[in-house]
Amino acid sequence: MVQARLRAEGVDAPVTVADQTGSTQDDALEGLRMGAPHGAVYAAERQSRGRGRRGRHWLTTPGGLLFSVIARGAATHSGSTGRLTIAAAVGVVRAIQACTGASASIKWPNDVVFGQAKAGGVLVETHGTAAVVGVGLNTCSGAGMAEGQATTAVAAFATRPFGRSELLAACVTEMLDCLAAEGPAWDDVYAEWVCRSTLLGLQVEVSGARRARGLVEGFDPDGSLRLRDADGNLQRLSSGDVSLRLATDR
Repeated sequence: MVQARLRAEGVDAPVTVADQTGSTQDDALEGLRMGAPHGAVYAAERQSRGRGRRGRHWLTTPGGLLFSVIARGAATHSGSTGRLTIAAAVGVVRAIQACTGASASIKWPNDVVFGQAKAGGVLVETHGTAAVVGVGLNTCSGAGMAEGQATTAVAAFATRPFGRSELLAACVTEMLDCLAAEGPAWDDVYAEWVCRSTLLGLQVEVSGARRARGLVEGFDPDGSLRLRDADGNLQRLSSGDVSLRLATDR
């Protein structure tokens, strides 16, 4: 069913669906090494070694969407992993809105959220001129907590019924379109990414390779976050974990 939907959208590439796997990202990387074409999809109901950004374990939710897509030529075209992450995230939120009517936001750098609750995320890994884009979405499980962060499901915000096959096909086609965007089309993708950000104008703390606090003033086209610290200095951060700070928290 997924492959038929993709072909109807002009994506003629194989779709591999497993009941259980180690990691769809690893499956796609193996497919890449074996010559799988642009747009090839690797999905699973469950994964035992799913990973997120910075090597974190990706939690599997029953009935969710777990898949990875091969994008050939994307790394050369875009020039940065940050830009690929922008494209993938926008593709996912566009697909969610088209299929379910739910308007998701993006928490820098790669989380799909509703309010401050996480519903999913994307992971981009580049290999030469190709990239593998992994996506995990909680489509129907109830609200909860994971690694200290509130979680939610797409279904909780949907305004109409939707099927997982429909949402998977939409995510793949929208992501591939965004990854291939250039010129005015890319300007639209980037503008939407900024517009859907949950952090603009907020005081945050960023932890990771660099630790910083300050006001989020904006973003760069390569996906970097622009942070104005208490001393008035502008910092540009390419990665990290963000937590919100109270206005009175100095």
